Amino acid sequence: MSKLDDLPNIGAVLAGRLRVAGIDSAEDLARLGDAAAFMRIRAELPDDACTHTRLALAGAVRGVRWHTLDKELRERLTAEAHGPTTAPAKSRRG
Repeated sequence: MSKLDDLPNIGAVLAGRLRVAGIDSAEDLARLGDAAAFMRIRAELPDDACTHTRLALAGAVRGVRWHTLDKELRERLTAEAHGPTTAPAKSRRG
């Protein structure tokens, strides 16, 4: 099992937040994906679910520093970080 802080963008603080959210290894993060990991952090530690956390997770899963993510992706992830705290409800047509 690989340590979380062996991944790019994941230091001791973010690794601790991921563990609080139930993500204990790099493999756990890869299986779950960055979006779901961010939602878990948001649920457990809402004050820590910021744009930098979202970008760091996206870069970590891709194996790159978040600064190198495509500009459009960074903008989308930033908007997502500021979006609703839960997935939008699906509308029903009646």
